[in-house]
Amino acid sequence: MEHALAHLISKFTYIAIVGVLAAAGLGVPISEDLTLLVGGGLAAREVTDFWPTLGAGYFGVLLGDVLIHHWGARIGPAAYRHRLVQKHLSPERQEKLRAHFARHGFLTIVVGRHTPMLRAPIFFLAGASNVPLWKFALADALSAAITVPIVVMLGFYFGEHLADIRAIIHRVQWSVFAAVLAGIALIWFLRRRARARARGPTTP
Repeated sequence: MEHALAHLISKFTYIAIVGVLAAAGLGVPISEDLTLLVGGGLAAREVTDFWPTLGAGYFGVLLGDVLIHHWGARIGPAAYRHRLVQKHLSPERQEKLRAHFARHGFLTIVVGRHTPMLRAPIFFLAGASNVPLWKFALADALSAAITVPIVVMLGFYFGEHLADIRAIIHRVQWSVFAAVLAGIALIWFLRRRARARARGPTTP
């Protein structure tokens, strides 16, 4: 995959970076991180220029994310009736998720960009939950403004060690994913305990 990406980007440069990243955002099995790393590595070899490579990478990432959000927005609430969504989310949980997006949509999108297993579902359901495009794009742009330059620079300075760099990135992403799950579990536990206290002790 690395060599195929390098050949494609070498031939079509910045257009290839944007196209590949947009496709990756829509679910095509191409690694976003690998594309950015390869782009940075090619910039180091002067096949491309660094700043246009960074700009193309940033724009491609945002384009893919916006397309996912747009897809969810086009389907709308019907997305929650999809069998895979209903399999994992009861009607009660679906309503809670909509309310969560309404209250904490901005923060959820920021966190979602850094969690590999949750990114696409969060962005898709954000669109289905009527999170405004401007809010989604702003949250995603701010979040990507941190990660995209870091990954491209890693490729630029350490392009000869892509396998090691990818392993480090994956460990960081999984650590973020684990922290998010732990945070969700803690919030759920605290809220459940607070509700139990509010009800008071049960009478025999």
